[in-house]
Amino acid sequence: MIVLKRNRTRTLLSGCAVAGGMFILLVSLAGFNIFHNGSIGEISKLKLETVVLKTLPTTMSYSGSGSGRHWEFDMADLNSLQSEFPDIIVGTYAVSLSSGLQAVLDRNGKIDYANVMFITPGLDSLMQMSMVNGRFINELDMSQKRKVCVVGLDLYKKWFGDDEEACGRDIRIGDIMYTIVGILKKDNPFVAPFGNEQNSILLPYSTADAVYGLQGKIPFLGFSLYTTEGYEKIKEEIMRYLLKIHKVNPDDRYALDTMGMQEYAQMLKVVFKGTKVLVWVIFIGIIISSLLGVFGIMLLSVRERKGEIAVRLSMGAGPRDIIRQFVHESLVISVSFSLIGLFAAEIVIAILRFLIRNGIMSDPLFGMPQLSFSGVLSVMAIIIAGGVLSGYYPARKMISKNISELFYDI
Repeated sequence: MIVLKRNRTRTLLSGCAVAGGMFILLVSLAGFNIFHNGSIGEISKLKLETVVLKTLPTTMSYSGSGSGRHWEFDMADLNSLQSEFPDIIVGTYAVSLSSGLQAVLDRNGKIDYANVMFITPGLDSLMQMSMVNGRFINELDMSQKRKVCVVGLDLYKKWFGDDEEACGRDIRIGDIMYTIVGILKKDNPFVAPFGNEQNSILLPYSTADAVYGLQGKIPFLGFSLYTTEGYEKIKEEIMRYLLKIHKVNPDDRYALDTMGMQEYAQMLKVVFKGTKVLVWVIFIGIIISSLLGVFGIMLLSVRERKGEIAVRLSMGAGPRDIIRQFVHESLVISVSFSLIGLFAAEIVIAILRFLIRNGIMSDPLFGMPQLSFSGVLSVMAIIIAGGVLSGYYPARKMISKNISELFYDI
């Protein structure tokens, strides 16, 4: 401690590097865990029984038709699937997207542009959407081809603000007026096979078919299963059936783009695990770089104290005594300042927990920041190991010289 006090400026600077590295590591790791924990929580809520299919050009010839043929599902497929697989499929839905952004005349007479989706009832449940106000598209809208629409929450805030009533108001899409019947929001941000519904306008498919001449064609077809048991076999059977009734080779897997929520959830979990490993590698690099400062300080300290080492060795001190002294000094700097960094990081993390718990920081992807006990122990183990090496290597190298050589260098 006498030596550390005598070189307090040097000790403080090297210690601050360790404390800063520890603080940055733990706060950054907690910040990553905010997003990671929230995301894993949302992934666990995915409806794994849901499957979305999209048609692609054929790659194999079949029934007199060559490869490269463009094809699409049609509305008849919805009833056909439920009739063919009544004990497997709970419900079906269809989605079609407008070609590009559509001109919209809002309530203030200003022209804006928005995505427009043409959908069938039931999409809100399968795609995990809920109504902020009003209702979703229903069967009556479909059968009567009503000119109604559902507006995403982002567009509602943009056009009406947070407090104004929008249901019952009219907006113009192109040359046609539509009545707003509901405002929707996404409950799970990871479910977005068709884009961001909160920034879109949803119309009944039958209405859009009559207005835009869709001819009953749908590029996206979705269905929900009763159970995920035997999921791969059931999905394969349904895909072969759809390809066959549309005269596409049942073995042509490239003619259908499949996005099952079960595979999607597994892919996301793998991505997050890989990201977490990468984050840990980066953070460990931060700690090692901060420990290099301690190593440099100890290397300089050993060189400046050749005389002290020579005198102690000549008076009977053993090599272990010399090494132990410098290892102790290095450990005091690295461990004590890392604990200061840990304490400061815990204060910041506690503030983040308070902000999230009280809704000041709110987002569906925000989970609670937390640090695992094993993770903190692992970091401390790296710091202790680095502290030992920072003191051991310079001292060991110095005592390997002869005492006369040490005196000569003074």
